[in-house]
Amino acid sequence: MANYTHMTRAEAQSILAQYGLESCGDPVPMEGGQANSSFLIPTENGTFICSVCDEKNLQEIDILTRILLYLEKNGFPASRVLQTKQGGLYLEHEGKPVYLKGYIQGRVVQDLSSGMVAQVGRALAELHTLPPLEGMPGTFAYGFQAMEELLALDSEHPFQPWLEERRAYLGGHIDPDLEQGLIHGDLFWDNLVFEGEALAAVLDFEEACSYYTLFDLGMSAVGCCSKNGRFDPERIRALLGGYQQGRRLAHRERDQLGYFMEYAAAATALWRFRQYNIRYPLPDKADSYLEMASLAVEARTLDCGTFFA
Repeated sequence: MANYTHMTRAEAQSILAQYGLESCGDPVPMEGGQANSSFLIPTENGTFICSVCDEKNLQEIDILTRILLYLEKNGFPASRVLQTKQGGLYLEHEGKPVYLKGYIQGRVVQDLSSGMVAQVGRALAELHTLPPLEGMPGTFAYGFQAMEELLALDSEHPFQPWLEERRAYLGGHIDPDLEQGLIHGDLFWDNLVFEGEALAAVLDFEEACSYYTLFDLGMSAVGCCSKNGRFDPERIRALLGGYQQGRRLAHRERDQLGYFMEYAAAATALWRFRQYNIRYPLPDKADSYLEMASLAVEARTLDCGTFFA
């Protein structure tokens, strides 16, 4: 994680006091997040996660925390956001939005088994049955619009023409009339917590929006069913099998799956390129987008009909 914010014990206590809590240890930076800074804070009432949002404004965090509360009320396994003593879902710390979540016991697994991936599919289908929350974004944060913005920049980097070709191809093939709904948008393996082999929670709804539900499946294939820039067909079958236990895909959705796998991979390549080459240049991560670019290339060659056999 790129820790953009640092937190002292005194700062943590100042935040906790607004929740009626008292720390009993120093805040511990957590790894995993790439767009915020999260800290594990022990208290007399249990352990909590304090997230300081380095790239989200107050309006965006208002929506995020309301989504988490909405998911809790609907029994979906996600982080539980705490309310302040005044009933708020977030507060402001040094000009940045901050919110507190309960810590979920379990483990994060990079190399998911087919059984684990099937559970992810079932959870995704459950999520897609929930109506979108009022006020949610109607576009994906680093989808087509973000591609257009990056392509407008004056750059000679080879990623520019590569992305331009993907944008034109996908724009000409994706069916705009496909079903849309509440999506997670960033369902990678590191946003999942397991207790043993059982899925305990889906984390990090920072990119949640009302968008194509098939995009969520494409992103989950990229984030949970690939390794070293290659897709794993067995895990994709497990993902789709689990998903269709809760929601059957229409034939035209099946026909469009490959486009959305390519779209999700290209969008993630965009995010990594922009994050580590433009916004926060990091030489050791500057080429991390290439893994996602490789998946986008492979997605176009796949016969996705075999995943439904």
